[in-house]
Amino acid sequence: MKKIAILSLVVLILVFGSGLNPLVVESSTLAKQVILTFEGVAVEQMTREEFLALEQMTVELSRTNSRGKTTTGTYSGVHWKVLAPFIGAQDAKSIRVVASDGFEQAYSSDILEDPDSLFALYKDGEPITEEAQNGQVWFCASEQYTADYWAKFIVKIIVQ
Repeated sequence: MKKIAILSLVVLILVFGSGLNPLVVESSTLAKQVILTFEGVAVEQMTREEFLALEQMTVELSRTNSRGKTTTGTYSGVHWKVLAPFIGAQDAKSIRVVASDGFEQAYSSDILEDPDSLFALYKDGEPITEEAQNGQVWFCASEQYTADYWAKFIVKIIVQ
């Protein structure tokens, strides 16, 4: 028991004595996490840090699901017109998104370019999810479109 206490103390001294704050290390690791991959363009992947470095927008959107439940939220993220040039897809006519569960959804440029549609990382000021097994990004279609045009937990964008 004494050995475990001494070992724990040594580890704490090394971590805090070295000037490394575990919360800062975790935050830095989260920033470097790859949140999206791409197919059909020059850029192959994007980290959370790169996503957040792009011009962000915030939109309040309501959507009604197939069960009739309406949800309203304030979503923050990136518009396609900002994301597309960054990945080299400014001339794309359509894309397909792939979610972490394998779900796929196609989008034409009119849906992507609607002023209120966005690829969101945050809802109501909080991350949509930080669970490693889930995609971190949602595509939130403008209220002009039904909830059928939303995609959750996106991990890949295929540019066509």
